Amino acid sequence: LINIQKVVTIHYQKLTKGYISKTEKHDFWEINYADKGKVTVFVENTPIELNPGELLFLKPNQKHYLQSSNSEPNVFIISFTCSSKSMELFLKEKYKVDESLIYLLQNIMNEAEQTFSIPDFNPDLNKLELLKTPSFGGEQIIKNSLELLLVYLLKLNLGKNLMTEFFYSKSITSNNLEDEIIRILSDNLYGTISLNDICKKLNYGKTYICTEFRKKTGASIYKTYITLKINEAKKLIRQGLSFSAISQSLYFDSVAHFNETFKKITGMTPGEYKKSIK
Repeated sequence: LINIQKVVTIHYQKLTKGYISKTEKHDFWEINYADKGKVTVFVENTPIELNPGELLFLKPNQKHYLQSSNSEPNVFIISFTCSSKSMELFLKEKYKVDESLIYLLQNIMNEAEQTFSIPDFNPDLNKLELLKTPSFGGEQIIKNSLELLLVYLLKLNLGKNLMTEFFYSKSITSNNLEDEIIRILSDNLYGTISLNDICKKLNYGKTYICTEFRKKTGASIYKTYITLKINEAKKLIRQGLSFSAISQSLYFDSVAHFNETFKKITGMTPGEYKKSIK
C-alpha cells in the first residue's frame, strides 16, 4: 500500500515571529506538520493555514515556502521518496492527525534525534548524516513509523468504497488479452464456459489465445479457470456453506470431483481446509 524508498530530511523547526522560508521545490514528497501554533504554507503561491495538529502533503516538484505571523510555531517537516500509487490519495489540502496517531510522529522524531545529526534550526538541510553511534534499528523504525502513519491516515480519512475502487486489480480495467480472458473466466465461476466461447467473445483463434495466455501468465487457461473456482470455493467454505452446495454452485461434476480438484490445487481436502481455518 505504502512503501517509502528513502527518508531524505527530518526537521523540527521552532520558527520566530514573521519568519519566511525560501521558496523551494524538489523531486520528493514532503510533510509539514504544525506541532504548536499556526503556520502558513504557501503552495504555488496559494496560502494554506495549518492549525496545531494538522499536516499538509507536498507532492514532488511543487513550489512552496513557510511563513509564521505573530506566533512562534513549532513545525515538524519530513521529506521522503515514495513511488506508491496510493500517494495520489493524499492530494487534498490538509489532514487533521488523530490523537491516536501522534505517537508515530513522536517515534519518528525521537529516533531521528538518536540516529542522525540534526541541527536545532537549519532550513537548508538537504541530507541526513548518521551519528557515530546511531540508535540500533533507528532508520527502520523511522521508515516503518512513517509508513504506518500514512496507512492510518488513509484508513481514517477515506471511505471504504473509494479505497476499493482505487486499488482494484488492474485486470478489471486492463485491455491486455490475458486480463480480458481472466475477466471472462471470473464472470463465469458460477457456471461453465468453453474455450470456443472465449474465442468467440474475443475474436481470436484457439491456438493464439492459448499460446499468448501461457506466455504472459505461465499457466493454461483451463488451470487458471479451475484455480479461480477453487479460490471462490475457499470463500464459500469460510462462509459456512456445505461442500455439496459449493460443488453444485461452482458447477463441479460431483462432490467427489470437487474434493479431488480442491486437493490437487491446494494440497489439502476441503475438510482439511475447513479445519485449518477454524
